[in-house]
Amino acid sequence: MKNIKIKELLILLFIFSSIISFSQTITGVISSADDDFPLPDVSVVEKGTNNGTITDFDGNYTIKVKENATLVFSYLGMKTQEVLVTDTEISLKLENDGTTLDEIVVVGYGSVKKSDLTGAVSKVDMEKAQVVPTANITEQLRGRVAGVKVDVNSLRPGGTSKITFRGTRGLGGLSDNDAIYIVDGVEVNAGDITAINQDDIKSIELLKDASAQAIYGSKAGNGVVLITTKRGKSKKMKISYHGFTTSSSIKKNFETYSPEEFAQLRREAKRTLNGGVYEDDNAIFEPNELQALNDKNFTNWEDEVLRNGSIINNAINISGGSDKTKVFSSLSHYRNNGLIPTSAYNRKTFRLNLDQTITSKLSANFNLALTNTTQDKESEVYNLITLSPLGQSHNDDGTITQYPVDDNSYVNPLWNIAESNNDVKGNNYSFSFVPKYDITNDLTYKINSNFSKGNNNNGKYLSSLHQYGVSDNGVATISNSLSEKYLVENILTFKKELNDDNKLHLTAVQAIQENKYENLTTIGKGFENEDNGYDGIAYAIGGNSVTRNKSKVNFSSFMGRARYNFKNKYLFTATYRADGASVNKVGSKWVNTTAFAFAWKAHKESFLENIEQINSLKFRVSYGSLPNQAKQSLLSLASAEPYQYIFDGETVTGFLPGNRLVSNDLKHEVTASFNIGTDFNLFNNILEGSVNYYYTTTDDLLLFRTLPAITGFDYTIINGGVVENKGLELELTGNIIQKENFKWSVSATYAHNRNKLVDLYTTDASGNPINDYERRYIVGESLNPIYAYETDGIWQLGEDWEGSPQGDNNGMGSNQANLDAGSIRVKDINGRDDDGNLTGIPDGKIDDADRKFVDRNPDWFGSFSTNIDFKGFELFADFYTVQGATRQNPYLYSFNQGGTLQGKLNGIKVNYWTPENPSNEFPRPRDLGVDPYLSSLSIKDASYLRLRTLSLGYDFKNFKLSNNRDMDVKVYLTGTNLFTITDYKGYSPEVSAGGYPDAKSYTLGLKVKL
Repeated sequence: MKNIKIKELLILLFIFSSIISFSQTITGVISSADDDFPLPDVSVVEKGTNNGTITDFDGNYTIKVKENATLVFSYLGMKTQEVLVTDTEISLKLENDGTTLDEIVVVGYGSVKKSDLTGAVSKVDMEKAQVVPTANITEQLRGRVAGVKVDVNSLRPGGTSKITFRGTRGLGGLSDNDAIYIVDGVEVNAGDITAINQDDIKSIELLKDASAQAIYGSKAGNGVVLITTKRGKSKKMKISYHGFTTSSSIKKNFETYSPEEFAQLRREAKRTLNGGVYEDDNAIFEPNELQALNDKNFTNWEDEVLRNGSIINNAINISGGSDKTKVFSSLSHYRNNGLIPTSAYNRKTFRLNLDQTITSKLSANFNLALTNTTQDKESEVYNLITLSPLGQSHNDDGTITQYPVDDNSYVNPLWNIAESNNDVKGNNYSFSFVPKYDITNDLTYKINSNFSKGNNNNGKYLSSLHQYGVSDNGVATISNSLSEKYLVENILTFKKELNDDNKLHLTAVQAIQENKYENLTTIGKGFENEDNGYDGIAYAIGGNSVTRNKSKVNFSSFMGRARYNFKNKYLFTATYRADGASVNKVGSKWVNTTAFAFAWKAHKESFLENIEQINSLKFRVSYGSLPNQAKQSLLSLASAEPYQYIFDGETVTGFLPGNRLVSNDLKHEVTASFNIGTDFNLFNNILEGSVNYYYTTTDDLLLFRTLPAITGFDYTIINGGVVENKGLELELTGNIIQKENFKWSVSATYAHNRNKLVDLYTTDASGNPINDYERRYIVGESLNPIYAYETDGIWQLGEDWEGSPQGDNNGMGSNQANLDAGSIRVKDINGRDDDGNLTGIPDGKIDDADRKFVDRNPDWFGSFSTNIDFKGFELFADFYTVQGATRQNPYLYSFNQGGTLQGKLNGIKVNYWTPENPSNEFPRPRDLGVDPYLSSLSIKDASYLRLRTLSLGYDFKNFKLSNNRDMDVKVYLTGTNLFTITDYKGYSPEVSAGGYPDAKSYTLGLKVKL
């Protein structure tokens, strides 16, 4: 018996030792080959067995397998890979099989597979977006996502753009229409987005409907831009470098008057004033202008002032780590010298993202971002096209002339540039500490804590010779601002697979936030010694004035979100958030956000699952109600204005009520939004995309309301009115060819939006709304429409203009002054009845009834791009278009933009009327008495099609170094804004007249990974 037990024990020991000797533990990280993003829930199975596991959120896995086993890695939407086990660490990059429906999408406080989304969320293709060489990330988003419009705030180096989701909702600028930016879980001011190095960005998601936006509450009603930066992975250290250099030059689609044409324009303007007879040139031109005409010595002011711009960018990052410690760190230096000599932007960034596993249940993330910026900010943007080409930029000895024309009508911009400087310096840092504790396998607690601080110093000096400094004998301005912000979010996440058919994901958040801001501005005037510029502000003999602003806002929030997945076919999401803010009035400190969404994976139903042409088909519907807060705080409180007066022989300061009547019951605007959409992947993943239709109403609009003078106030602010936005969005991608050595794909976006004011705060006795024409609050019309007369060409010689509605016409007409041949003809399209109501019938006279409203908004906007990858060569072309937009072009009617045809300023060349050239396009030049309807003639179609990006690159993959280490090298050449097809005359149909000019650019870049 004893021998039998010993024998059995030996057999058990042999079996156990065999298992030990023939099993091993394999670890690794699984990520996407497209963007290196870690893939959670990847199936890792030992081939031929039931032994398997899945990757965690960071793509990590651990599995014990037999010796010489084969591991099978599979993930929906990715190509399955099989790997023979030859090492204890196996990390893979899974390639896309042509579909993107199961890529990971960040949705705020977590992420989901794209196939499990219930809201309208779009993910930006970062490879395409980062082809654009700019520090302004928002510019890289133009045309990448349907329904998201990017408008230029300023094209100067370091300038910003504005993102608008699904149309404008607010009126008068009282409420915010801009999207918010969340970077690694922390809200960032729109102006600080330019401080992010584009090579640090891992992904950008845009939350477009109420269900997706609701998690961020009252700040998110106008859209959310989620930016996730890169993180390290548990693999050997990797180093990446990206450098590029860019050369840019001005581009325009118009001609200005040549020097001879400009001289003739002035002659014609004087001729009209002189009864149709030309005056002598000696009476029209200054002596040096006549000399320039005789000598043909002219000035091209664009050539004199502008230069070719340049950009130099160098960025390097290091990433890697072990199973417990992962690091991503980067350094970058970006410098942009603009087209105007006094415009440049210089940015240096440092980022450190650290992930540390402390115990099996406790881990933490550390994020540190440092940014240093300097900016040479031009004191003004010079409208160079209006300057006289007959003026002289330099004296005979080469020095700059102060006044190019003898009449001293304007100052040489080169003079002002030399006599001023404006330096802006900024230092910003942001630190986040995010510990996470796994309470159970299903329940996780995380703290998202962040502290951010920014300092900005602005020094400006206009010398005693500068156009705007001469009267004060020099003006110095120094402004220092400090912003501080902290955020603490307590986040509970519960994720449970109840059984094969039921999955539940709950998220609860409690958050507090404090934003502090202070600014100190000092202005000094009058300087005996100007050598120190603004640094000598303490020695201003004209005295100093000081202003200081300080504010603090506290926020508190509670959020809950529930996601439920039934049979992986029916998906439900419900979100509730409550936000409190210290700036809200008593009794309205808190506002609530609610949203619901449902999605149905129709392709999983039995009646569709066998249709080969449908790879996936999902329908979505969502509804939510989000409050929108005012831009300016404390609107419900009274304000007082300072006034200086003499009291007892001394100057003292007192305060009087301002010109705004206080309204004590102001509240948030409320936006209710409905969205229905579908996501699809068809024909063996050749065609994929999404379609969304939305209908949004914004109630309780914050509006200005004019008050009668008898009240003693000019206006008040009230809640009143309703705005409606509705539209259609389409995103399509065609994976036409997907072979190993040849890939060709095309993508397109389309967005159509219509907004209008559907209700206002007052009605007449019949219950009809009373419009506010002064402020352009017009029920039934789009927001901020153009209000103008309809023109019908130019009056010609021999026509009866006096007998027209513009003339006397039996005493009914407007009797326009100076009406004659060459004047603009205006249509009589409407009249009014005895009660003042519009009749729609011409009444034989021209008055306000004949003005009509014109919608500025485009009919649609979108993009088209194509990408070809052939044996390492990659060609990318990207077109962007806006169709049906209307703008009023100041270059065609404004005096300051040279549009009045008076011959005083140069301007865009137009075909104007003269007796010898009876044009039917633009009126007769007039030295005095500009045609009163000229502004109506300037309403132009601003549609355009632009080749935004054309890039050709070659990728040297797996280039071998001397130490046998692989290195990827990519070189590329990119052209930006190469051409624009448009009838709109200006530097760009996107840029306001007189703004910083647009440019086309060429970029040579190098990317290295090792």
